[in-house]
Amino acid sequence: MSSLTFQNLRGQNLQGRSFKGQDLTNTDFSYADIRGADFSGATLDGANFSHARCGLTVRSQIKIFIIVALISAMSGTAAVTAISQTFRSLFAKNIGYSSLIVTAIILLLNTVLLALTIRQGIQKALGSLAMAAAIFVPCIAVLSAISNDKHPILAWLRGFRPGSLTGALAGEPNTNDIPFLIVSLIGAVAATTIAVVTLPLAVALAEVVLGRIVAVLAVFEALAISAIATGIIINNSTRYLKASVLINTRLADNTNNKCYDFLDQCVANFSNPPIVIAIIIIAVILAVALVSLGTYIGNRVLAEDDKYAVIHQLANAIAAAGGTSFRGANLANINFSYALLKNTDFRCANIYRTMWHKSSRIEWARVGETILIDPAVRDLLVTGNGYNKSYQGMDLKGANLIGVDLGYAKLQTADLSQATLEAANLEYAIFSQVQAIGTDFSNARMTGACGLGTWNIDSTTKLEWVDCRWVYLLEEPKPGTDDRERRPHSEKSQFEIGEFTSFFQEVVNTVDLIFRNGVDWKAFYQSFQKVQDDLKGTELKIQSIENKGNGVVVIKVSVPPDTDKEKIETDFNGFYQKMLELARVKNPIIQEFPEQQRYLLSVVEKIVKPLSEQVVVLNLDRGDLNQGFAVSADIYCDGHRLPIQIEGNLPPQAKILKRYQQWEEMYNIKNQNSRIKGKEGQVTNFSIKKLTTLAEDVEAEVNNWLNSAPFNPIEQKLHDNLNFDDEVRVIVQTEDAFLRKLPWHRWKFFEVDCQQAEVALSRTVSNRVKKLVLPRSKVRILAILGDDTGINIDEDKQVLENLSDTEIMFLLKPTREECEECLRDKIGWDILCFSGHSYSEVDGSTGAIYINKTDKLTVEELRISLKIAIERGLEIAIFNSCDGLGLGKQLADLDIPQIIVMREPVLDAIAQEFLRHFLKAFAGGDSLYVSVRSAREKLKQKWDKQLPGASWLPAICQNQSEYPKKWGDFQGNC
Repeated sequence: MSSLTFQNLRGQNLQGRSFKGQDLTNTDFSYADIRGADFSGATLDGANFSHARCGLTVRSQIKIFIIVALISAMSGTAAVTAISQTFRSLFAKNIGYSSLIVTAIILLLNTVLLALTIRQGIQKALGSLAMAAAIFVPCIAVLSAISNDKHPILAWLRGFRPGSLTGALAGEPNTNDIPFLIVSLIGAVAATTIAVVTLPLAVALAEVVLGRIVAVLAVFEALAISAIATGIIINNSTRYLKASVLINTRLADNTNNKCYDFLDQCVANFSNPPIVIAIIIIAVILAVALVSLGTYIGNRVLAEDDKYAVIHQLANAIAAAGGTSFRGANLANINFSYALLKNTDFRCANIYRTMWHKSSRIEWARVGETILIDPAVRDLLVTGNGYNKSYQGMDLKGANLIGVDLGYAKLQTADLSQATLEAANLEYAIFSQVQAIGTDFSNARMTGACGLGTWNIDSTTKLEWVDCRWVYLLEEPKPGTDDRERRPHSEKSQFEIGEFTSFFQEVVNTVDLIFRNGVDWKAFYQSFQKVQDDLKGTELKIQSIENKGNGVVVIKVSVPPDTDKEKIETDFNGFYQKMLELARVKNPIIQEFPEQQRYLLSVVEKIVKPLSEQVVVLNLDRGDLNQGFAVSADIYCDGHRLPIQIEGNLPPQAKILKRYQQWEEMYNIKNQNSRIKGKEGQVTNFSIKKLTTLAEDVEAEVNNWLNSAPFNPIEQKLHDNLNFDDEVRVIVQTEDAFLRKLPWHRWKFFEVDCQQAEVALSRTVSNRVKKLVLPRSKVRILAILGDDTGINIDEDKQVLENLSDTEIMFLLKPTREECEECLRDKIGWDILCFSGHSYSEVDGSTGAIYINKTDKLTVEELRISLKIAIERGLEIAIFNSCDGLGLGKQLADLDIPQIIVMREPVLDAIAQEFLRHFLKAFAGGDSLYVSVRSAREKLKQKWDKQLPGASWLPAICQNQSEYPKKWGDFQGNC
């Protein structure tokens, strides 16, 4: 067994600590301060980070503050540059209409860029700019190449030459407006782009890392820089414009161009004309508007608007640098409930079934390509509220969705593989084409769910204890109807407990073979045999044949879990087509009806599989020992499912009761150190010779009774119809407590003629519980080792431990709560084994086991837990303890398939001997009946001389509705 280690770091200050690559499985970090801690590559499976505080240390926050200040200043500067470049043409020496056109073009293009940013997002805007640049740059190159002085138009194109663009960038006078326009346009657009990217980035970083106040200060910084700097720069750049206005209004003398030559002196004595003041005001307003737009985008980034995801990701990358890092860590089954997760790095981490319930600021964690990248998925994981929401096509693989509300949710094509939805509300949700391989739906509510006809599940999908009254296989009704393929079909019917699970497990473990033009039964039979032979040990069973009409036939074949169903279907169809072609070549005429009928019967025989074993059921329900019994016998043999029936009688035989009671009294005197609590005043007088005589008398009376004339017709039928070389199961069906004690196996018919027979007891009423098919890696045994006062149950423990390919849980002197908890194990048990003290009431109606030195339990007290264990696959209950017929009767009422008990108190050594020999034979491949008979023979050889009647003690209590499994059948579930 592997041991679990726990470290308690609850509430500790772990800022900046490095846990890189460490194994911290199951460690408790709840309420801890892990800001700046490094868990990169660590193994944290099952750790608890609830209420933990992740993020940046104070030192890292100071760095972010400086970065925010710089980016905010960059944004304000970019706004100033964008506006100054826009109005640049108005400030040139030679102002004309072309200057206004240049300004108008730049304003228009910037307006288009900003509108595109607002409507379609920054990603689309940047993409459009890149596309425009890809077209614009080659065009300039081409126009520059074809320019020359030979033609006026070609001469005008010289403005596209690099030298002209460089001169315009340096501010040299140029009569050509083209380079001036190009340079100004590029400068204005580039500055505008920088402004609308950097300020949102600054706002997002400030808000997330440092708080709202710092975010407001960042905006104020950008506003201040843009407004003040724009006003100053535009005012200082309007000298030529001011001079032109003064000259045109004749306020300044420009004779011989002297005003322009001495510009500062010319305009120094005049205040700014209204048009200049208007331009300055407009420029400042535009700069402030540009910053305001950046602020708006920043708020959209904080709201996780998909249009600005690139800025969100960039802000996350900067903020997470130096924050808590889980990069590449194993975070499977971790609890992050109520944790603060901002500025945390989860890239490349394994977040399989990680709990995120009520965690905060996870949207500002760096999540990489995990399922957390989708805001809708994140919201579901955090809030648990998905009621009436759409998750179509979303990646929820491995998500921890325990208890979430997905009622009426749209889950079409979503990937729920490996997710856990335990106790989730899935009522009326749509599951069309949902991937649910390995998904855990235990205890989920699924009434009204639709589209389940196309969801993808397999044997690893857990559907135990699903609360579901009905479902629909289709999402939409069939054309022209309101039929959505309800299950159960009738509107008045509902799934009983466990039926939903059984229905879909049946679907998972079947392959549908579809034939659209009828079935050639000879080709089918030969193809089926071929596929069966190729699988080498994997058993295929034909489950049903369905005629769908119009020549369409569907044959359902059940297959073991984890079988490659696609390969089986492909191989079968390939073989079937080959057989059809071969039949057409050999005999183009359709085969004769008798031959087709013969192969059809062979197929049907595979569906209605005959009983290969021999079973005899003797019903003794009417009568008593004083009046005799009416006996009916059902004999199942020769591969027929219907029994041979015959009736007879057993005469009154009160004498047999007296003889048995005499043996019983003497036996109990001898039986010291038994697995029963001692009784006060017990007589200790004992004679081995007398006990031997009494045992022989009981066996003689049993044989006389069963050899009586009224019973002879039944014995004769057994002689006539049974093959004595094969195993025979004989079931005595009776409610009479004394008949259940009799050593039926000592009848000479079984001792001499039918030596492969073993007798079991059965109640007159039986029922078969619908069981969950739970894949198990080994045969699972729950061993309860109870009160060991005066006995040695360590020997029983050793016998169980020696079994191979088993998973055994030992409960040593457990409490009732421990017994119930283990019986309700989710994976279930194949075998329950109790060793210790027990007893039954005199009338054989009830019993109890002693689970420890002070406490005893009745079957009634364990009823609910035992029923759960049976529904989860419990097949055999072994009570290797005293006087167990009362236990057997009560357990039979719970419909356990097989129970093995002791009829009377049993010596400790005999109990140990029986368990050892029985399990050796059973685990070795013998049937349960043969194994009990083999162990009984061992007891007879060793113990009947010391304690006559010891070999009578083991008794099988059989549920007639169940077929007894072999050890290999349990392993077949694995």
